[in-house]
Amino acid sequence: MSAVRHFIEQNSKKLLIDEFLTQELNAAGYGGVEIRRLPTRTDIVIHASRPGVVIGRRGAKIRELTETIETNYDLNHVQIEVTEITNPWLNAQVMASRLARQLERGVRFRRMAYWILRRIMRAGAMGCEIIVKGKLSSRRARYQKFRQGTIAKTGQPSDIFVDEAEDQAVLKPGVIGIKVRIMRPETRLPGVVHVTRPKPRVEEEVVEEKVTEEAPEEEVEEAIEAVMEGITDIEALKELEELDSLDLIEDIPEEPEGISDTSGDTESEGGD
Repeated sequence: MSAVRHFIEQNSKKLLIDEFLTQELNAAGYGGVEIRRLPTRTDIVIHASRPGVVIGRRGAKIRELTETIETNYDLNHVQIEVTEITNPWLNAQVMASRLARQLERGVRFRRMAYWILRRIMRAGAMGCEIIVKGKLSSRRARYQKFRQGTIAKTGQPSDIFVDEAEDQAVLKPGVIGIKVRIMRPETRLPGVVHVTRPKPRVEEEVVEEKVTEEAPEEEVEEAIEAVMEGITDIEALKELEELDSLDLIEDIPEEPEGISDTSGDTESEGGD
């Protein structure tokens, strides 16, 4: 078998498994599948918004899916893993299947399409487009688009940043096709300049005043330590303590010559 035919068969098998799981896991919010082929086994990762429905009671549903895939699609040692979709509003497959199930229950397509469109934009998507085709409100088939935000239609951005999915709703007038496109929040389109906001400036604390106040105290402490280092006698220390306990008296200014104190003479006369 040539390499081209090998890859064509593998991809066609993946598409068939995807269609089978879409029909079986509609109630579980099926969001896609990944197939990893290893030398000893085949791992199948199912993305769903309600993983408990995929697993079933005591794992009955997941065992049934494993047996069906092994027998119908010629895969050996299949192991199925289920991962929960953190934000189903940004998954196009989940939104398309939800819209299709609501149309089958009898909800009007305009009301449901606008409601899903608003919820997708609230979830943070940059843009969304919903296309509904079929016999919507008349005998003749037509289509209607519901769009909001920005959607890349061509080029590499449409392949990388746009999530696209299709589903079908079977009604009495006929089959209605549904297509959903969602542009993810982390999209960075080429040619668009993204300006980052500057960080708020932290007010610089003024430390100069504190330094000037604390500097004299430090100098006094250093001088006392220098004096204390030279004293080793206990009597010298006692003399310093006595000097510290005395109150300092300011110098009395000298009196000018020729002026004598009269208060002292009166006191001496009275004593005599």
